[in-house]
Amino acid sequence: MSAAPDPRRWWVLVTVSLAQFMVALDGTVVNVMAPQVQRELGLSTTGLQWVANLYVLLFGGLLLLGGRLADQLGRRRMFLAGIVLFTLGSVLAGTADGSGQLLAARALQGVAAAAVSPAVLSILVTSFPDPGERAKAFGVWGTVLGIGASVGAILGGAIVEIGWRWAFYLNVPVGVALVAGALLLVGAHRPEPGSRPPLDGAGALTATLGLTSLVYGIVSTTDHGWTHPLTLGAFAAAAVLLPLFARIELSSAAPLVDPRLLRRRSVLAGGLGELLTGGLSLPCFFLLPLYMQDVLGYSPLRTGLAYIPTCLAMMVVAPVLPKLLERTGPRAAYVGGTALLVVMLVVLVSVGTHASYWTTLLPITALLGVGLVGCLITTPVVGTAEATEADAGTVSALLNVSSQIGGALGLAVAVTAVQHRTTALAGRGVAADEALTGGLHLGAATLFGWMALSLLLGFTAFRGRPAAAPVAEAEEKEPVRV
Repeated sequence: MSAAPDPRRWWVLVTVSLAQFMVALDGTVVNVMAPQVQRELGLSTTGLQWVANLYVLLFGGLLLLGGRLADQLGRRRMFLAGIVLFTLGSVLAGTADGSGQLLAARALQGVAAAAVSPAVLSILVTSFPDPGERAKAFGVWGTVLGIGASVGAILGGAIVEIGWRWAFYLNVPVGVALVAGALLLVGAHRPEPGSRPPLDGAGALTATLGLTSLVYGIVSTTDHGWTHPLTLGAFAAAAVLLPLFARIELSSAAPLVDPRLLRRRSVLAGGLGELLTGGLSLPCFFLLPLYMQDVLGYSPLRTGLAYIPTCLAMMVVAPVLPKLLERTGPRAAYVGGTALLVVMLVVLVSVGTHASYWTTLLPITALLGVGLVGCLITTPVVGTAEATEADAGTVSALLNVSSQIGGALGLAVAVTAVQHRTTALAGRGVAADEALTGGLHLGAATLFGWMALSLLLGFTAFRGRPAAAPVAEAEEKEPVRV
């Protein structure tokens, strides 16, 4: 018989959603305020790019280890440790007097995010065992995640007016509140010593180094290109380390990632959905500010405010979506969200050097919000449908890894297309704003491939209704189709 649901679970949802909001916001807030940071600290263009890249690199590289540690050491412990480290990293970033301290602070934040994100998802999975309630919880979580990325642009624009350091200082009181909330609300989860298998050291090492190499190879393409020795070396290392990790897991008595998880249809479908959604969302949050500021001449604050329709659309649609999932299953929500994102891309690839906010940017940002909600809420509902108390952290980490790799790869491909097309047009004598617009058209066009795969996934793999999580003893049973 399953345990009674925690009566404090809705307050737990508020706490962990706020933590996810902070993590998502800090992933995008630096994009808008980057020029001010560069001027004040004297960063090179490459150094400025690594202010964002270090966060993504360590976040993505350490997620599997963070998820496994959440299962082994306790979800609340990992959540608290991550929040404390994230807050410390924010203090270091806000007080940075040079590029070295800022880069170290962003690295610390990336490590902390890799602890927080899988802990957040696993806390939600175990706090909401009922499928209907879990869908509602993920509705809130997905909305907060999307709004965090959107508000990162808004807050970044506003912060530019008063000083970029406040973007990091604001995390400090939030971090203190989150620590207090977790101690008061989140139940301590400590696996009994006799039931806790030893950590798979070889698997942890090869997974972390392999994922870090893969993410490094992807993000370094914006600095060096796809054929640079550093890029090729990183991809080669990943090509050796990740298969070695898989081989270790198959023979390990206590694997970092139980191979049986990857035989669950729900985990595979949810992971692919996260990868494809990340591959679209991160490039959009990069390309749109570039277009608004460098082509249309928007100020950073005006650029941030242009994302208000994205936030409003998410807040309007999110409360309705769990009911749709309960009635029709995940396919309608995911395919519908993807279709709206395709419409958004059609508008984006047709923008010119002069565009009205009301007829062009408003539809783009509103469609982005509605479409992302459909995908961001549905994929974790599907991916965690069969997660158990024993593996919730690992399953959550797998979903997060997919999202991070998809986002990094989608951004790398889009940026490469933008750079090549813009350079080619400028070389033919095309005006700078027209050349950049042409580059943005090609960058956005690369995202249609992600959307085609996303539609295929939705029609073929997302079916049925969310299933109740199985008990740990039922691990060997045929997985419920989703």
